Amino acid sequence: MKKLNHKIEYGDRIFARLTMGQRTVFEFVADRVADLSELLAQLRYLTGGMKGLATLHLRNQNKGWSMQRPIMLYSRTAPSSPATRPVSPFTTSGTAYNPSVLAHLAL
Repeated sequence: MKKLNHKIEYGDRIFARLTMGQRTVFEFVADRVADLSELLAQLRYLTGGMKGLATLHLRNQNKGWSMQRPIMLYSRTAPSSPATRPVSPFTTSGTAYNPSVLAHLAL
């Protein structure tokens, strides 16, 4: 089986979409990440109030590849506190956030 080369370099435009079931719960575009681990750290920070199994869809516009992979999210908040959107320490070129989709997670 041939291993695919899914490199990310600083400056690559990365489109990321996170889905749970058939619903898109988070989308963002990053162009200032150096590798996949940094992108995953940024994603985990931005989804700190969420938990459960999700699918991460990535597309690297500069290198011309796309991939998807499962990702398990773990909530940083106590179960009784509502889910909130933290401010990211990472610089991205834009963040799309749909709080109505996440409303069921704040119970």
